[in-house]
Amino acid sequence: MIYLDNAATTQPLETTAPGNAAFFANPSSPHVLGIAAERAVSKARQTLADILRCKPKEIIFTSGGTESNNLAILGFAMAQKKPNALPVIFAEPWAHPSVLAPIHYTVEQNRAYGQIAAGSKWNIPANGLVMVCLSHINHETGDITDIPAIARDVKGINPEAVIFVDGAQGFCKDENAAEVYKHADIYTFSGHKCHAPAGVGGLTIRGNIKLAPLIHGGWQENGLRSGTENTAGIVSLAHAAEYLHGNLSANCGKVKKLRDSLAELTDEIPGAAVNKLCQIDNGRGNPMRGTGVSPYILSMSFPGVKGEVLVHMLSEKGIYASTGAACKSRKKDKSTLAVMGFPKEITESAVRFSFSHFNTPDEIERTKESVIASVNQLRKIRGYK
Repeated sequence: MIYLDNAATTQPLETTAPGNAAFFANPSSPHVLGIAAERAVSKARQTLADILRCKPKEIIFTSGGTESNNLAILGFAMAQKKPNALPVIFAEPWAHPSVLAPIHYTVEQNRAYGQIAAGSKWNIPANGLVMVCLSHINHETGDITDIPAIARDVKGINPEAVIFVDGAQGFCKDENAAEVYKHADIYTFSGHKCHAPAGVGGLTIRGNIKLAPLIHGGWQENGLRSGTENTAGIVSLAHAAEYLHGNLSANCGKVKKLRDSLAELTDEIPGAAVNKLCQIDNGRGNPMRGTGVSPYILSMSFPGVKGEVLVHMLSEKGIYASTGAACKSRKKDKSTLAVMGFPKEITESAVRFSFSHFNTPDEIERTKESVIASVNQLRKIRGYK
Protein backbone atom coordinates (compact mmCIF):
# COMPACT_ATOMS: atom_id res chain seq x y z
CA MET A 1 0.00 0.00 0.00
CA ILE A 2 1.16 3.50 -0.90
CA TYR A 3 -0.98 6.03 0.94
CA LEU A 4 -0.94 9.53 -0.58
CA ASP A 5 -4.23 10.89 0.75
CA ASN A 6 -2.96 12.42 3.97
CA ALA A 7 -4.84 15.69 3.42
CA ALA A 8 -8.02 13.66 3.89
CA THR A 9 -6.84 11.75 6.96
CA THR A 10 -3.56 10.51 8.37
CA GLN A 11 -2.38 7.24 9.82
CA PRO A 12 -2.36 7.57 13.65
CA LEU A 13 0.99 7.23 15.33
CA GLU A 14 1.38 3.82 16.97
CA THR A 15 2.42 5.49 20.20
CA THR A 16 -0.25 8.17 20.01
CA ALA A 17 -2.05 7.29 23.23
CA PRO A 18 0.32 6.11 25.97
CA GLY A 19 -1.56 4.89 29.01
CA ASN A 20 -4.97 5.84 27.65
CA ALA A 21 -6.59 2.84 29.33
CA ALA A 22 -6.03 4.61 32.65
CA PHE A 23 -8.13 7.58 31.56
CA PHE A 24 -11.52 6.00 30.96
CA ALA A 25 -13.21 7.88 33.79
CA ASN A 26 -15.23 11.07 33.34
CA PRO A 27 -12.92 14.09 33.87
CA SER A 28 -15.78 15.84 35.67
CA SER A 29 -16.12 13.11 38.30
CA PRO A 30 -14.77 14.03 41.77
CA HIS A 31 -13.21 10.67 42.59
CA VAL A 32 -9.59 9.62 42.07
CA LEU A 33 -10.10 8.17 38.57
CA GLY A 34 -11.98 11.26 37.46
CA ILE A 35 -9.24 13.49 38.82
CA ALA A 36 -6.61 11.46 36.95
CA ALA A 37 -8.55 11.89 33.70
CA GLU A 38 -8.95 15.62 34.34
CA ARG A 39 -5.21 15.96 34.96
CA ALA A 40 -4.48 14.13 31.71
CA VAL A 41 -6.73 16.57 29.82
CA SER A 42 -5.08 19.53 31.56
CA LYS A 43 -1.61 18.28 30.68
CA ALA A 44 -2.64 17.81 27.05
CA ARG A 45 -4.14 21.30 27.00
CA GLN A 46 -0.87 22.77 28.28
CA THR A 47 1.13 20.85 25.65
CA LEU A 48 -1.04 22.20 22.85
CA ALA A 49 -1.00 25.71 24.33
CA ASP A 50 2.80 25.69 24.25
CA ILE A 51 2.73 24.75 20.56
CA LEU A 52 -0.03 27.21 19.63
CA ARG A 53 1.52 30.08 21.64
CA CYS A 54 -1.64 30.68 23.65
CA LYS A 55 -2.93 30.21 27.18
CA PRO A 56 -4.32 26.79 28.16
CA LYS A 57 -7.70 28.33 29.00
CA GLU A 58 -7.91 29.63 25.43
CA ILE A 59 -8.10 26.09 24.00
CA ILE A 60 -11.51 24.46 23.53
CA PHE A 61 -11.63 20.77 22.61
CA THR A 62 -14.17 19.55 20.05
CA SER A 63 -14.84 16.49 17.91
CA GLY A 64 -12.69 17.78 15.04
CA GLY A 65 -12.12 20.48 12.45
CA THR A 66 -15.67 20.69 11.14
CA GLU A 67 -17.17 21.25 14.57
CA SER A 68 -14.42 23.72 15.42
CA ASN A 69 -15.06 25.75 12.26
CA ASN A 70 -18.81 25.73 12.90
CA LEU A 71 -18.34 26.82 16.50
CA ALA A 72 -16.06 29.65 15.40
CA ILE A 73 -18.35 31.01 12.69
CA LEU A 74 -21.84 30.25 14.00
CA GLY A 75 -20.75 30.94 17.57
CA PHE A 76 -19.42 34.36 16.56
CA ALA A 77 -22.64 35.28 14.73
CA MET A 78 -24.93 33.96 17.47
CA ALA A 79 -23.03 35.72 20.26
CA GLN A 80 -23.78 39.17 18.91
CA LYS A 81 -26.59 40.82 20.84
CA LYS A 82 -27.29 43.88 18.69
CA PRO A 83 -30.11 43.08 16.24
CA ASN A 84 -29.46 46.22 14.20
CA ALA A 85 -25.73 45.61 13.91
CA LEU A 86 -25.33 42.19 12.32
CA PRO A 87 -21.74 41.00 11.91
CA VAL A 88 -20.10 40.78 8.50
CA ILE A 89 -18.23 37.54 7.75
CA PHE A 90 -15.71 37.40 4.91
CA ALA A 91 -14.35 34.27 3.24
CA GLU A 92 -12.79 33.20 -0.02
CA PRO A 93 -14.89 30.99 -2.35
CA TRP A 94 -12.29 28.20 -2.30
CA ALA A 95 -12.42 27.83 1.49
CA HIS A 96 -13.21 24.40 2.89
CA PRO A 97 -16.92 23.41 2.92
CA SER A 98 -16.90 23.41 6.74
CA VAL A 99 -16.16 27.15 6.53
CA LEU A 100 -18.47 28.10 3.66
CA ALA A 101 -21.50 26.08 4.81
CA PRO A 102 -21.86 27.72 8.27
CA ILE A 103 -21.44 31.14 6.67
CA HIS A 104 -24.27 30.40 4.23
CA TYR A 105 -26.36 29.05 7.10
CA THR A 106 -25.92 32.05 9.36
CA VAL A 107 -26.71 34.40 6.48
CA GLU A 108 -29.91 32.45 5.76
CA GLN A 109 -30.83 32.73 9.44
CA ASN A 110 -30.19 36.49 9.27
CA ARG A 111 -27.52 36.36 11.94
CA ALA A 112 -24.82 37.87 9.74
CA TYR A 113 -23.97 39.30 6.36
CA GLY A 114 -21.64 37.10 4.34
CA GLN A 115 -19.21 38.28 1.69
CA ILE A 116 -17.63 35.34 -0.13
CA ALA A 117 -15.16 36.58 -2.71
CA ALA A 118 -11.45 36.78 -3.43
CA GLY A 119 -9.70 38.80 -0.77
CA SER A 120 -8.89 41.60 -3.20
CA LYS A 121 -12.65 42.24 -3.52
CA TRP A 122 -13.49 42.38 0.17
CA ASN A 123 -15.08 45.61 1.33
CA ILE A 124 -14.11 45.55 4.99
CA PRO A 125 -15.89 48.22 7.09
CA ALA A 126 -13.84 50.41 9.37
CA ASN A 127 -16.04 49.60 12.35
CA GLY A 128 -18.64 47.12 13.44
CA LEU A 129 -18.50 43.35 13.98
CA VAL A 130 -16.24 41.72 11.41
CA MET A 131 -14.82 38.21 10.99
CA VAL A 132 -12.32 37.37 8.25
CA CYS A 133 -12.01 33.64 7.50
CA LEU A 134 -8.70 32.40 6.10
CA SER A 135 -7.14 29.01 5.41
CA HIS A 136 -3.69 28.43 6.86
CA ILE A 137 -2.99 26.07 3.95
CA ASN A 138 -5.40 25.49 1.10
CA HIS A 139 -6.80 21.96 1.24
CA GLU A 140 -6.70 21.53 -2.53
CA THR A 141 -3.50 23.08 -3.85
CA GLY A 142 -1.41 23.47 -0.71
CA ASP A 143 -1.00 27.24 -1.15
CA ILE A 144 0.09 28.86 2.12
CA THR A 145 -1.91 31.99 2.89
CA ASP A 146 0.04 35.01 4.07
CA ILE A 147 -1.92 35.23 7.32
CA PRO A 148 0.31 37.84 9.04
CA ALA A 149 0.16 40.29 6.10
CA ILE A 150 -3.58 39.94 5.60
CA ALA A 151 -4.23 40.21 9.34
CA ARG A 152 -2.19 43.41 9.59
CA ASP A 153 -4.09 44.94 6.67
CA VAL A 154 -7.48 43.95 8.06
CA LYS A 155 -6.66 45.22 11.55
CA GLY A 156 -5.39 48.44 10.00
CA ILE A 157 -8.89 49.00 8.62
CA ASN A 158 -10.84 47.62 11.57
CA PRO A 159 -8.79 46.99 14.74
CA GLU A 160 -11.64 44.99 16.27
CA ALA A 161 -11.95 42.58 13.35
CA VAL A 162 -11.63 38.88 14.24
CA ILE A 163 -9.12 36.88 12.20
CA PHE A 164 -10.29 33.27 12.00
CA VAL A 165 -7.89 30.69 10.56
CA ASP A 166 -8.85 27.17 9.49
CA GLY A 167 -5.67 25.35 10.45
CA ALA A 168 -6.62 21.79 9.53
CA GLN A 169 -3.90 21.45 6.87
CA GLY A 170 -1.34 23.67 8.55
CA PHE A 171 -1.21 22.60 12.18
CA CYS A 172 2.21 21.04 12.87
CA LYS A 173 2.98 21.13 9.12
CA ASP A 174 4.35 24.64 8.59
CA GLU A 175 7.75 25.79 9.81
CA ASN A 176 6.49 29.39 9.97
CA ALA A 177 3.34 28.52 11.89
CA ALA A 178 4.32 30.54 14.97
CA GLU A 179 3.61 33.78 13.09
CA VAL A 180 0.27 32.40 11.94
CA TYR A 181 -0.74 31.47 15.50
CA LYS A 182 0.30 34.94 16.64
CA HIS A 183 -2.01 36.73 14.20
CA ALA A 184 -4.99 34.37 14.47
CA ASP A 185 -7.69 35.42 16.92
CA ILE A 186 -9.31 32.00 16.40
CA TYR A 187 -7.39 29.02 15.09
CA THR A 188 -8.91 25.57 14.49
CA PHE A 189 -7.17 22.20 14.25
CA SER A 190 -8.13 18.57 13.70
CA GLY A 191 -6.62 15.42 15.16
CA HIS A 192 -6.97 13.11 12.19
CA LYS A 193 -5.04 15.54 9.98
CA CYS A 194 -1.97 15.29 12.22
CA HIS A 195 -1.64 11.57 13.02
CA ALA A 196 -4.05 11.50 15.97
CA PRO A 197 -7.32 9.55 15.87
CA ALA A 198 -10.47 10.85 14.21
CA GLY A 199 -13.08 12.38 16.51
CA VAL A 200 -10.96 14.98 18.29
CA GLY A 201 -9.88 18.52 17.52
CA GLY A 202 -10.15 21.99 18.89
CA LEU A 203 -9.73 25.72 18.52
CA THR A 204 -7.96 28.57 20.22
CA ILE A 205 -9.98 31.66 21.14
CA ARG A 206 -7.80 34.58 22.12
CA GLY A 207 -8.61 37.54 24.30
CA ASN A 208 -12.19 38.60 24.92
CA ILE A 209 -13.80 37.21 21.77
CA LYS A 210 -17.32 36.07 22.54
CA LEU A 211 -18.74 32.89 21.02
CA ALA A 212 -22.11 31.30 21.70
CA PRO A 213 -22.07 27.52 22.31
CA LEU A 214 -23.65 25.20 19.76
CA ILE A 215 -23.97 22.29 22.22
CA HIS A 216 -25.58 22.79 25.62
CA GLY A 217 -26.02 20.77 28.76
CA GLY A 218 -22.79 20.06 30.60
CA TRP A 219 -20.74 23.27 30.85
CA GLN A 220 -17.51 21.55 29.87
CA GLU A 221 -14.84 23.51 27.99
CA ASN A 222 -15.67 26.85 29.64
CA GLY A 223 -19.31 26.35 28.74
CA LEU A 224 -18.56 26.47 25.01
CA ARG A 225 -18.68 22.75 24.25
CA SER A 226 -20.81 20.63 26.55
CA GLY A 227 -20.30 16.88 26.64
CA THR A 228 -17.87 14.53 28.33
CA GLU A 229 -14.39 15.17 27.03
CA ASN A 230 -12.82 12.59 24.73
CA THR A 231 -9.94 12.05 27.13
CA ALA A 232 -8.18 9.34 25.12
CA GLY A 233 -8.49 11.40 21.93
CA ILE A 234 -7.27 14.58 23.61
CA VAL A 235 -4.23 12.84 25.11
CA SER A 236 -3.49 11.26 21.72
CA LEU A 237 -3.82 14.59 19.94
CA ALA A 238 -1.39 16.29 22.31
CA HIS A 239 1.08 13.42 22.00
CA ALA A 240 0.96 13.45 18.20
CA ALA A 241 1.24 17.24 18.04
CA GLU A 242 4.21 17.23 20.41
CA TYR A 243 5.97 14.63 18.26
CA LEU A 244 5.28 16.44 14.99
CA HIS A 245 6.20 19.84 16.40
CA GLY A 246 9.47 18.45 17.74
CA ASN A 247 10.33 17.01 14.33
CA LEU A 248 8.78 19.76 12.23
CA SER A 249 11.85 20.88 10.32
CA ALA A 250 13.04 17.35 9.56
CA ASN A 251 9.58 16.22 8.49
CA CYS A 252 9.03 19.23 6.22
CA GLY A 253 12.43 18.71 4.62
CA LYS A 254 11.77 15.03 3.98
CA VAL A 255 8.28 15.57 2.62
CA LYS A 256 9.40 18.43 0.35
CA LYS A 257 11.85 16.09 -1.38
CA LEU A 258 9.05 13.59 -1.94
CA ARG A 259 6.71 16.26 -3.31
CA ASP A 260 9.37 17.71 -5.60
CA SER A 261 10.20 14.24 -6.88
CA LEU A 262 6.59 13.42 -7.74
CA ALA A 263 6.16 16.85 -9.36
CA GLU A 264 8.83 15.77 -11.86
CA LEU A 265 6.00 13.98 -13.64
CA THR A 266 5.63 17.25 -15.55
CA ASP A 267 8.88 16.27 -17.31
CA GLU A 268 7.71 12.72 -18.00
CA ILE A 269 4.11 13.26 -19.13
CA PRO A 270 3.38 15.80 -21.88
CA GLY A 271 0.93 18.45 -20.73
CA ALA A 272 1.03 17.44 -17.07
CA ALA A 273 0.85 20.44 -14.75
CA VAL A 274 1.19 21.34 -11.09
CA ASN A 275 -1.77 23.41 -9.89
CA LYS A 276 -1.16 26.33 -7.57
CA LEU A 277 -3.60 29.08 -6.73
CA CYS A 278 -0.84 31.65 -6.94
CA GLN A 279 -0.57 30.85 -10.68
CA ILE A 280 -4.06 32.18 -11.41
CA ASP A 281 -4.24 35.64 -12.90
CA ASN A 282 -7.47 36.49 -14.68
CA GLY A 283 -6.50 40.05 -15.47
CA ARG A 284 -7.51 41.37 -12.06
CA GLY A 285 -4.40 40.32 -10.22
CA ASN A 286 -3.52 37.42 -7.97
CA PRO A 287 -6.64 36.20 -6.12
CA MET A 288 -4.75 35.46 -2.93
CA ARG A 289 -1.68 36.52 -1.04
CA GLY A 290 0.54 33.57 -0.33
CA THR A 291 3.97 32.73 0.97
CA GLY A 292 4.55 29.54 -1.00
CA VAL A 293 3.18 26.03 -1.23
CA SER A 294 3.04 23.36 1.46
CA PRO A 295 5.32 20.36 0.91
CA TYR A 296 2.47 18.15 2.12
CA ILE A 297 0.06 18.73 -0.80
CA LEU A 298 0.58 18.38 -4.55
CA SER A 299 -2.25 19.01 -7.01
CA MET A 300 -1.48 17.79 -10.53
CA SER A 301 -3.51 17.65 -13.72
CA PHE A 302 -3.10 15.24 -16.60
CA PRO A 303 -5.11 16.57 -19.56
CA GLY A 304 -6.69 13.85 -21.61
CA VAL A 305 -7.77 11.73 -18.65
CA LYS A 306 -10.46 12.03 -16.01
CA GLY A 307 -8.97 12.58 -12.58
CA GLU A 308 -11.55 10.30 -10.98
CA VAL A 309 -10.75 7.46 -13.39
CA LEU A 310 -7.03 7.85 -12.79
CA VAL A 311 -7.57 7.77 -9.01
CA HIS A 312 -9.54 4.50 -9.33
CA MET A 313 -6.88 2.99 -11.59
CA LEU A 314 -4.12 3.88 -9.12
CA SER A 315 -6.24 2.49 -6.29
CA GLU A 316 -6.38 -0.87 -8.04
CA LYS A 317 -2.59 -0.83 -7.95
CA GLY A 318 -2.53 -0.09 -4.21
CA ILE A 319 -1.78 3.63 -4.58
CA TYR A 320 -4.26 5.86 -2.78
CA ALA A 321 -4.71 9.49 -3.79
CA SER A 322 -7.82 11.63 -4.35
CA THR A 323 -9.44 14.14 -6.66
CA GLY A 324 -9.75 16.70 -3.86
CA ALA A 325 -11.37 17.29 -0.50
CA ALA A 326 -13.14 14.22 0.87
CA CYS A 327 -15.96 16.47 2.11
CA LYS A 328 -16.81 17.29 -1.51
CA SER A 329 -16.35 13.84 -3.02
CA ARG A 330 -20.05 12.97 -2.91
CA LYS A 331 -21.39 16.33 -4.00
CA LYS A 332 -22.01 17.77 -7.45
CA ASP A 333 -20.78 21.26 -6.58
CA LYS A 334 -18.10 22.88 -8.69
CA SER A 335 -14.66 21.62 -7.78
CA THR A 336 -12.39 23.86 -5.77
CA LEU A 337 -10.05 24.22 -8.75
CA ALA A 338 -12.99 25.34 -10.92
CA VAL A 339 -13.96 27.92 -8.30
CA MET A 340 -10.37 29.14 -8.31
CA GLY A 341 -10.60 29.77 -12.04
CA PHE A 342 -8.63 26.89 -13.53
CA PRO A 343 -9.81 25.82 -17.01
CA LYS A 344 -12.03 22.77 -17.44
CA GLU A 345 -9.27 20.62 -18.95
CA ILE A 346 -7.24 21.15 -15.77
CA THR A 347 -10.04 20.72 -13.25
CA GLU A 348 -11.41 17.50 -14.76
CA SER A 349 -8.00 15.81 -14.89
CA ALA A 350 -6.79 16.86 -11.44
CA VAL A 351 -5.45 14.49 -8.80
CA ARG A 352 -4.39 15.52 -5.30
CA PHE A 353 -1.43 13.70 -3.81
CA SER A 354 -0.79 14.46 -0.13
CA PHE A 355 2.12 13.23 1.93
CA SER A 356 3.30 12.37 5.42
CA HIS A 357 6.63 11.59 7.01
CA PHE A 358 5.70 7.91 6.70
CA ASN A 359 6.10 8.04 2.91
CA THR A 360 9.38 6.97 1.32
CA PRO A 361 11.35 7.81 -1.85
CA ASP A 362 10.76 4.25 -3.11
CA GLU A 363 6.99 4.76 -2.81
CA ILE A 364 7.23 7.94 -4.85
CA GLU A 365 9.24 6.22 -7.59
CA ARG A 366 6.68 3.43 -7.79
CA THR A 367 3.89 5.99 -7.89
CA LYS A 368 5.55 7.87 -10.74
CA GLU A 369 5.86 4.66 -12.75
CA SER A 370 2.21 3.81 -12.15
CA VAL A 371 0.97 7.30 -13.00
CA ILE A 372 2.94 7.36 -16.26
CA ALA A 373 1.66 3.93 -17.30
CA SER A 374 -1.93 4.73 -16.30
CA VAL A 375 -2.04 8.13 -18.02
CA ASN A 376 -0.57 6.69 -21.20
CA GLN A 377 -3.11 3.87 -21.18
CA LEU A 378 -6.07 6.18 -20.56
CA ARG A 379 -4.93 8.65 -23.19
CA LYS A 380 -4.57 5.87 -25.73
CA ILE A 381 -8.12 4.68 -25.02
CA ARG A 382 -9.50 8.19 -25.48
CA GLY A 383 -7.37 8.90 -28.53
CA TYR A 384 -5.77 11.90 -26.84
CA LYS A 385 -2.63 13.30 -28.44
